[in-house]
Amino acid sequence: MSASVVDDVDDAEAGVAEDEPGRRDVWRRVIAVAVVLVAAFAVVVLWARPAHEPGAPALVPPTGDPDVVGVLNPTDLAFLQLMISLDNSALPLFELIKDQPALQPAAASGSDGHKAELVALRAALVAGGGIENPTEHAGHDLPGMVLDADLAAVRDAPADQRAAKAVAVLREHLTGTVALATSEGRAGSDPATKTAAAQVLDAHTKLLAALPAV
Repeated sequence: MSASVVDDVDDAEAGVAEDEPGRRDVWRRVIAVAVVLVAAFAVVVLWARPAHEPGAPALVPPTGDPDVVGVLNPTDLAFLQLMISLDNSALPLFELIKDQPALQPAAASGSDGHKAELVALRAALVAGGGIENPTEHAGHDLPGMVLDADLAAVRDAPADQRAAKAVAVLREHLTGTVALATSEGRAGSDPATKTAAAQVLDAHTKLLAALPAV
């Protein structure tokens, strides 16, 4: 074979070798375009599926009654938090009037009852997954809340007016708590919370009716 022929063959092989990467790139582009087209076609077919064709099956929860522990709805939680604050706010008032002869029965009954209620209210809150927040309502001028200003007004009242002032503050407290417990009875859902509310309603209604006319 002549030198010129050998040179021609070498040049041809070199050209093929140089063109090989370019050919690979072209095929890669063709395959990529084909994949995109297939995917787009699939999307169009799915989107245009007839309305009567069923979709994915819905997940159905298992039958039977699951174990539910202490589920508080917003009314339950609000009642418990507020009622705990209201009962706590009245304890200093009972302590303040326990030596007033005309108010001793109300002071003793109210103090013991409120302390027992707090135990039940806190138990319902914990069982329902709630956490007591002592500062949430503390000092707020809400119906039934005994404020520091109320305690000061009773303490600073003239001796002959102190009992009347204390009864006025206590009546306002009991009126507010009766209304709150009534609301929980109507809109609450947690059995333990509703039971505690019923106890508050009964005890506070009786205490309210037994307040002396001073």
